[in-house]
Amino acid sequence: MKNLVLVTLAFFAPLSYAQDRVTQYDFDQDGKVSYEDLNRFCTVSEKLFERADKNGDDHLNNSELRTAKGYLFSRCYEVPDSRTPMGLQDNNQ
Repeated sequence: MKNLVLVTLAFFAPLSYAQDRVTQYDFDQDGKVSYEDLNRFCTVSEKLFERADKNGDDHLNNSELRTAKGYLFSRCYEVPDSRTPMGLQDNNQ
């Protein structure tokens, strides 16, 4: 039973983590992360963004963020609050 719980957590944890990244960096709240969304807190070249955008739709989805996390998020100088979508953050603080 313990192994089943661990396997279940291992399978779903990366999905929820990627969803948190979408929520964190999705400024316009369209469910995807655009080049502009990502570069509000990161310094990512267009070429690197295109490398991460496997389906070529000019946005990063959960799967693409999960795959590219190692080389994209190391270029971020600030991490937005994961509990508040960026578009709803109070910038007057």
